Amino acid sequence: MTNPPKIPQRVERLLLIPLFALPVLWLAGYFFPPINHDVAAILDVSARWVGGEKLYVQVIDENLPLTFVVHSLPVLTAKILPGSPTFWFTAWVVAGIFASFWACRRLVRLVPSADHALTEALLPPVLLFLFTVLPNEHFGQREHIMFVASAPYMIASMARAELVPLRRFSAIAIGLVAGLAFALKPYFIAIPATVELYLLFRRGWRPTLTDPIPWAIGGVALLHVMLMYTVFADYGRFVMPLAVEAYAPIGEEGWRGVLTSNVMAPTLIALVIFGLIAVVFTKTISAHVLVVFGVGAAISAIAQAKGWPYHVLPALSAVILLAALTVSQTVDRYLPLSRSGHRLPVAVISATLMVLLYFQAALYTPPFYKQRQFEDSIGGRLQHIIEQHAPHRTILALSPGIYPWWPLINYSHGRMTMRLLSMWVTQGAYATCDDFPALYNPPDTMGDSEKFVFDAVSEDFAREQPDLLIVDRVAGIPRCQGKEFDYLEYFLQNRTFADAFESYEHLMDFDRYRIYRKKKTK
Repeated sequence: MTNPPKIPQRVERLLLIPLFALPVLWLAGYFFPPINHDVAAILDVSARWVGGEKLYVQVIDENLPLTFVVHSLPVLTAKILPGSPTFWFTAWVVAGIFASFWACRRLVRLVPSADHALTEALLPPVLLFLFTVLPNEHFGQREHIMFVASAPYMIASMARAELVPLRRFSAIAIGLVAGLAFALKPYFIAIPATVELYLLFRRGWRPTLTDPIPWAIGGVALLHVMLMYTVFADYGRFVMPLAVEAYAPIGEEGWRGVLTSNVMAPTLIALVIFGLIAVVFTKTISAHVLVVFGVGAAISAIAQAKGWPYHVLPALSAVILLAALTVSQTVDRYLPLSRSGHRLPVAVISATLMVLLYFQAALYTPPFYKQRQFEDSIGGRLQHIIEQHAPHRTILALSPGIYPWWPLINYSHGRMTMRLLSMWVTQGAYATCDDFPALYNPPDTMGDSEKFVFDAVSEDFAREQPDLLIVDRVAGIPRCQGKEFDYLEYFLQNRTFADAFESYEHLMDFDRYRIYRKKKTK
């Protein structure tokens, strides 16, 4: 029997360098425009709040208060240091990725079942791939931020499941950071709920009650709820009921549609298959934790009932990490590899699996295609129109979407001259046609939420007198009585809006938008 080939340690390191260098280079691409549109909108709201506007009154969005607290950090950084809020947002996320990766690498060494050559070598570069490459156009979305911030909690939970004690300070820090991440959306609480329930059944009551991590997560959640009814009382008493009434009905998919969607269905199937393989063949406790983390992430995505791809990102990340753990644990268990004598197979297997991940990611979503085509995209061309025809960079867009108004408003240093970001409340009011005998509700029969937006948009339009009024011909509202919903026709029912509109003239039609500009005074 021949001895396996050996390679010097420096050669092994050279083989593994691309697995860490490529994500670093990939991260550089996220600094080029455009930033994700949802991220851009949240940054704009945060900037308006930091600039003195009252949150949930003068600028209204359905996101939780903590979201704007977190996103105010790059806004405040841009006030102190050179660079825009969009630049500093990306910089802060990149810094968070490196911090989370560093913490995860240290925590992996505490997990007894990961104390093997291939497992310890493979998990960190897979995590780095999930942090940097997998998000692509969804980089910086709340699901992405949540997964990056909660990854140390996920790895720490593997150690906790194997009854490894963590230092108290480290446990509290992990719990607080994870708690902040899970508090970004109420749906995210499904993840720690499933993980802690599993740990409760595995460890019993006493270790659970003395573990600071769930207490830290729960403390952050409780504090956030208290802030919703004290410091941010307008959210808890007005915007949250408004969101439940009007935002919940919006979306192309219900929870059943999400469950069977093109991304969620394969993710769930893979989670079941990899979970069974890991549990039955490798018998790895850490794999159990990944399974329940993935289940919690899947519940979170399904509960949102929108069918938007980035909602599945944490569940998909858990499945990919579970697959890597299953492969590495199988090799480590049945074909034991020592760190000293088998560097070559460890390096080659790690490099091969990682190249496969990068290759598949590039095929599925071409890297940075939005950055490459930004100038010729609808957003880039609309930005040119606004810069040419809006001297004060002020617009009012009657549109159901966040894109393309954000991020073009961020890049053109413009301003949306209404307190809401889009027509989401109106969409919710007209989500179905069954209850409406006419295309538009008469103002005196409108519900409170619809009437509020009907009047608020009109008042904002008359007071701000934006350079451009842009009307989206695609209303995002079902046809009713055989007719398409027209936002301009709808708001012209309001006398305040109609009087202000007399000062505007048609400028052009571009793509799906009708653009009106303020008449020049003689």
